[in-house]
Amino acid sequence: MDLTSRPIHTLALPWMPLSLGIAVRPLRFSGHERTLQLRVEPGVSVGKHRHTGPVHAFNVSGSRRLGSGELAGPGAYVYEPAGNADCWSCEGEEPVIVQISMTGRVIYVDDAGETLSYTDTAKLRDSYLAWCAKEGVTPLALGSE
Repeated sequence: MDLTSRPIHTLALPWMPLSLGIAVRPLRFSGHERTLQLRVEPGVSVGKHRHTGPVHAFNVSGSRRLGSGELAGPGAYVYEPAGNADCWSCEGEEPVIVQISMTGRVIYVDDAGETLSYTDTAKLRDSYLAWCAKEGVTPLALGSE
């Protein structure tokens, strides 16, 4: 039996704003797992955060400067194990689009390591569904039904 899901044509999906210069296109929700595309505008940074689960990130376009100083450009794959703490920024003149699959929470922290906020699969799914309803957008992410 073919269990392949229906295709999601990501280029036709709208971006859901998360914060100034950062937007997301959720693609799949399943239990504690999620797959999404994250768009970060030039000069914008993703602040310090910790991961409670593993992260698989593939740069679709644009470049990002990792906290280590390394540059991840188009086609780069970055793995972050559970417990990793990092930050990164969009480098160059074009937005960076990263396709991410992850589990667990992303916990945003201040310079002292204190929790500012977090997101996880359930919280992102709820935000996505509320945004879709408000904007009149049909939810297309798998698992959002």
